[in-house]
Order: sequence, then structure tokens, then C-alpha cells
Amino acid sequence: MTRKAFKYDMQRGLGSCVLELRNTRDIEKFRPLVLWGCSRDMAYDAQSEGCRSVYLYQLITQFPDAAPFMDVLERRLYQCLRSKGWEFLQDCEILSYFAQDGEKRAWDILKNCYRKTLQLLNRKRKYIEDGLADNFESLCVTLVTMRPEMYRMLVRDIGLMIESNSLYSASDFTWFQAVSESRLGKKAINRILYRPDAEDGIKAYARSMEEYRERWDRAETERRKSEPNTADEIYEGLKEGKGAEGAVSPYLARRMMNQGRQQEAAKLAAYYRDEKEPALRYQLLRMLANKACAGMLDVERLLADSRWDYDELAARAFDALNYIRDTRVREYAYQLLGDGKRLAQAVSLLAANYEDGDREVLVRAVKQIPITYEDGAWHGVFDDIMNLFSGPAKHKPKELLPYMYRNTLCSFCREYVVREMGRRRMLTEEMLEEMRYDCNGKIRDYAERKLGKGQGMEAGAR
Repeated sequence: MTRKAFKYDMQRGLGSCVLELRNTRDIEKFRPLVLWGCSRDMAYDAQSEGCRSVYLYQLITQFPDAAPFMDVLERRLYQCLRSKGWEFLQDCEILSYFAQDGEKRAWDILKNCYRKTLQLLNRKRKYIEDGLADNFESLCVTLVTMRPEMYRMLVRDIGLMIESNSLYSASDFTWFQAVSESRLGKKAINRILYRPDAEDGIKAYARSMEEYRERWDRAETERRKSEPNTADEIYEGLKEGKGAEGAVSPYLARRMMNQGRQQEAAKLAAYYRDEKEPALRYQLLRMLANKACAGMLDVERLLADSRWDYDELAARAFDALNYIRDTRVREYAYQLLGDGKRLAQAVSLLAANYEDGDREVLVRAVKQIPITYEDGAWHGVFDDIMNLFSGPAKHKPKELLPYMYRNTLCSFCREYVVREMGRRRMLTEEMLEEMRYDCNGKIRDYAERKLGKGQGMEAGAR
């Protein structure tokens, strides 16, 4: 494997890189690339696919000496201390794997970073928007995941900090609390938090957590009470300027559908159709451009809005059109392809309206969409292609499955591609072996099961 190919696959988290390091006679030529990977957030979307810490750990441990990688991890851990993003958590998790394997240096780095971060937080006296508090919570999550018995010490320290510094409260540690409850169980957590002889810091943490939950419950109750309940109330509120981003829930129309109030949702769709003000149509589409409601929308109005220079409105119109199967939408997709404009949106519309004769055009168009970190248009297209495979159409473009598997930057999406390929018996034994080292844990587990059962190893795809 060339260095260029290795980097390409590593950015995608493919198991081919681990296998290459295991089998190559010149592992050193790949060391700079793995070091490069250890100095940045490697996940495309860590919120959905998680950090790529396990994957990077697999790569690092193929080398005879982990010290150069540990040097980078330690340096980056402190460089990212105040940064927003996922690299800090990625570094913490990799170090925790080393610590669990008995690497004392990794454990020392984590302990020292904990003390340093706690010290910095205790010193703060005014709010500064940085990632320090979030990263401290990430470190606490890593520690309690690695060693659940540390929960008592962690909540003591957090409680003392909350007690002495009004900048912080238990609301800053809800993720940590959820992970701790998952690791130890709620009963064990309550025994620690509510012991009569609990330390002052633990009592302060418990009080703050109770206060946060009570505030949240009250706020949620008030929000529900003040929320508009009918299409007329929603529309009047939007006209009065109450439709600022976040002020009106985008889930209201979907909730109406789930509650069996289709007529109210249909009223919103009618308001959208007749509204002359683009900004109001955008606000209405925020609620209606979903699978449950899109079928109620006027197709001609959506087609017109998708051509607007008002980008937010056009984007929402395309979102809605993606759920509509209509000859006008299919013709529009071909028009966009012919004009060479909005390629990604055109592909998504064609996928939603796919017919047997569209295969060659669709495959060619998908492969023309650039796959980059900066422009995520391909990401939505790949999702729409997978939706096509769940539909009734025949002669589906199955050649796109291995293409998406090899090229997607998102391992969360790759999992669904892998499962579809497995269902169609397109997975060879070599592919499954590669998948055993994928950055996605569910793909790794899937490959292990398939190899264990001896299924899905046919070289030819039907």
C-alpha cells in the first residue's frame, strides 16, 4: 500500500490500515502518517460515530515502540485543553487504553492532566467561552469509564469546585453523571451520593444535581405550557416575529402527526402554500420538511422555493422534496443534472424517484460528487442512496455499495452499507477480515459474527 492510499483509508477509519501495518516489511514508512493522525480529531462526525480512539490505538500498537506516539498524545492533550472539539477526548481515550494495558506513563499523564485542569477551573472567576470545562468533563468520563471506583473521588472534587465557584454547577456534568450511572448503576450511585456521612464535596454535588434536575423539569413544563398548540396559533406567532431559530420547535408538525392531528398539520401546509413572505415560508418548512409531513406540501411551491437565492429556504425545500415521489420531481432532478447545478441535490431527488432506467445516470452522478471534509453534500447523498435500497425498486445500483464503503468518511454511515452488502452476499472473506479492524465497533462485531458463522463470503455479488 502506498503512503497516499494508507492516508486515504486511515481518514476513513478502514481496517485495511491495521492489516497493512501487520503485514508490511517496512512499517516505518507509515509512522509519520499515524503520528499525523494522533495530532488531530480523526472522526468525521464524532457525535454519531464516536471518537476514533480505538482505531488509532490499534494502529499505534502495531509499532514496536509506543513512546513517540505517547509524546504526541501528551503534547496534544495540553494543547487542546481549552479547545472545543473532540480531539481532547480522543487523546484521553487512547491514553486510557494504554493505562488499562499497564502503561504507567499513560496513567501518569491522565492523572497530571486531571489535576492541572481542575486547578485551572478552580482559579477561573469570570466566564470565558472555551472548551476547558467540557474537556474536564470528558476527562472525568474517561476516568470513570476506565475505573468506575473513581466516581467517589471525582464527584467529591467536582462538588468542592461547585461549592467554591459559582461559575459551575451540576448542569456542566450531566454527561458524566449519565455515564457513571450506566457504569455503576443508579442504586450504587445513590448509595455514594446520599450516605449520611458523605464528604462535603459529595453532598454539594448531590445538592447541585438535584437543583439542576428540578430547574430542568420546571423549565420543560413551562415550555410545554407556552408552546402553541394549533396551526393558527403557530402561524400567528410566526407573523408576530416569534419564529426566530429555536423559538418555535421544528418538531411541532411531526408531533401533531404522531398525535393523530393530521388536520392541524395540513393547515400548516396550506399556510406554507399561500404565504407570500419567504422568511415565513422558511419557518413553516422547518416544521414540515420531514418524512411525516412532506406529502402534504404543494410540489409546485416547493419546486419554486428550491430555486430561490434565499439559501436557507431553498435548502429546506430540497429537504422536503427528498421525501416526495412525483414525476415533476424526477423531471426536475434530470433538469438539474443537465444544467450541471446542485449536483448533490439532484442525485438525492433522483434517488427518491428512482426508476429502473435511472441506474447508469445515478451511478455516474454519485461518483462525480466530491468527498471532502469541507463540503458534506456527499454525506446526505449517501444516506439517500441507502434509503433507495430499502424501497421496492428493482435493478438497484448495488455497485454503489462497495464505492460508498471505500470512500465514505463517516463510519456511522458505513455500518449500514456493510449490512446491506452482507444482506446481498457481497462480502468476501478478505473484506470481512479487514472489517474486523474498522474504526466502527459495530462493524467489527458484525465481521466477527459473519466470520464465525462462515456466511457472506461469496466472492461474486448477485
